[in-house]
Amino acid sequence: MEHHELFFWSPLELAQSVNVKIRMYRKKMNAMDYEINYPELNMAEITFTVSKADFEKALEEAKETTKSEDPAVLREFAISSFASKVLTEAVDTNKLKLAYTPALMGTDDADGNVTITINCPLLPEVKLGQYKGLNVTKDAVDVPEEEVIAEMNRQISAQKLWETLPEGTKAEEGDQVIIDFVGEKDGVPFDGGSGENYPLILGSHSFIPGFEEQLIGSTAGEKVKVDVTFPENYFEPSLAGQPVVFMCTVKDVQKEIKPELTNEFLAKMKLEGIHSVDDFKNRLAIDLKALKEQEAENKAISTILEKVADGSEVDIPDAMIDNQVEQYVNEYENNMKQYGMTLDQYLQFSGQTLDAFKQQLRPQAILTLRQALVLEAIAEKEAIIAEDKEIEDEYALLSQMYSFPAEQLKAIIPYGTVATQLVQRKTMDFLKDQNLAK
Repeated sequence: MEHHELFFWSPLELAQSVNVKIRMYRKKMNAMDYEINYPELNMAEITFTVSKADFEKALEEAKETTKSEDPAVLREFAISSFASKVLTEAVDTNKLKLAYTPALMGTDDADGNVTITINCPLLPEVKLGQYKGLNVTKDAVDVPEEEVIAEMNRQISAQKLWETLPEGTKAEEGDQVIIDFVGEKDGVPFDGGSGENYPLILGSHSFIPGFEEQLIGSTAGEKVKVDVTFPENYFEPSLAGQPVVFMCTVKDVQKEIKPELTNEFLAKMKLEGIHSVDDFKNRLAIDLKALKEQEAENKAISTILEKVADGSEVDIPDAMIDNQVEQYVNEYENNMKQYGMTLDQYLQFSGQTLDAFKQQLRPQAILTLRQALVLEAIAEKEAIIAEDKEIEDEYALLSQMYSFPAEQLKAIIPYGTVATQLVQRKTMDFLKDQNLAK
């Protein structure tokens, strides 16, 4: 008898979205006979057998769909297709609540029939404690005038504004020139060597050595020939160590405006609805108060959720915690890539092993899962759901936020994930309404 350990289905953002996604596919289909057993706490095992003929037919269909000839790929696809149909039926009929994505196994018998096993980790039972009438007080919010003034100065100092100098003024180090340029090697323009309306601060050393220095003393409207040599270690081999010429046209010479908290400087910032220092002060006072109000509310909600979770009983399986930790590790790995670093390099720099790193992540994983499970239990008890219209409205909002078509967003952000997040948000609103001191 041949035995194959196959794969894990793609992980979802939240454990409960598996169940939401399953409910999406509640439709009549040719049900297959299956057996369901519960070999241990919080685990369901679904088994069913596919005949040799049906499985071979599925392999041919997989070949058409995947455009692959790899037997392992085709087998995986076929087993996944059969399993998804059976899982949908089994979850719906037996009211299973999946903790995370199931694992699949395929076993071939002597006649070529394939027995498929779906190992389904289940959400643990939650015994809710008190989740109403906790009377949590939200912190009072105060925005002192000196805090507003400090924020005004901070924002003003962070501004970098430039004004055009009088015609004929020669550019000095520290000035900004707006240039068009074309780079030539042996009289021929080279790829990536041209630009238009490029703002270049002289002395910033953002261009290759010698470039900026040759623009000092230039004036608006002047054409300047810049002779430079690329560094020997330049990333483009064809230019490394090579002499080139940049034909530059200086279009504007500008000097940085010293930041000042004045009506004149604010006018140059061109802030909508801001015409004076008083306008700016009033706007920031409102913004700071709104920010502090949100922070106070978030803190109160966090306290409510912490109290509700602490008062509830839930025994989270180690496998579920391990799965959450792995998701955190994957997130860290992806974040590291954005900084050009691998997870292994990060671990070396921080002086810890992968196992120690995972152990460090476990408390947060347990807290996240505990709170998510409690929220899910409250949502179920209070019949809090995400209506179809609410989900569509959420896609429309996301579409507006990211300037991305809603229909394409649906292919990127699963319907079940959006539904789960909406239910969690509505449940948090429910807890806030029931537990914040009036």
